Amino acid sequence: MELKTSGIVLKKQNFGEADRILRIFSQELGIISAIAKGVKKITSKKGGCLELFCESNLRLYRRKGELFLITDAATKKNFESKDLEVLKTAYAANELLLNIAPPEKELPKIYKIFADFLALLPTAKKLQLLKIAFFAKTLNIFGFLEDSASMPERERKFFKFILHSDFTEILKLAADPEIFRAAENKLAEILENVSEKISKVSAATQGWS
Repeated sequence: MELKTSGIVLKKQNFGEADRILRIFSQELGIISAIAKGVKKITSKKGGCLELFCESNLRLYRRKGELFLITDAATKKNFESKDLEVLKTAYAANELLLNIAPPEKELPKIYKIFADFLALLPTAKKLQLLKIAFFAKTLNIFGFLEDSASMPERERKFFKFILHSDFTEILKLAADPEIFRAAENKLAEILENVSEKISKVSAATQGWS
């Protein structure tokens, strides 16, 4: 099986002296596991294309029962930041995807949301709001944010705006500590009550409020 796709690196693990095993959120296949042979070598042309959070155009090959093999990679969008809070926000989004998304299931809406989120993240001035928006949009697509009847009206209107607006519009909202804290608490409650599969994700919400 050979495939060309765009993909974003979510996780990497050294394998042997020169290889890495990667968890990649791909546009066509959702979250996959792939091996990048020789990527740790100084001479590797793929190394810079397969860093965490980078989006690249990939050529993949797989035999039945084996990991995908990355045969070629070209950078599409780099993710660059040395800001600790930016990186913490990116890792929290990663943990959500790695724990909630089923393997090898195409998720085009979430892929676009994640790519847009990463593009804005390094320069965003409102990380708290951007993180709330990403978590809310993702949980809603998976069906975990459907019941809003029990929310206070102001909170319900806030989530409605979040879910029906793009990130650029959302980031124009004025800072509102009270509604942001209420939204964080609601998302934390959802994460604590969904299936055991995503129980690890609740750690990503610690320290929000």
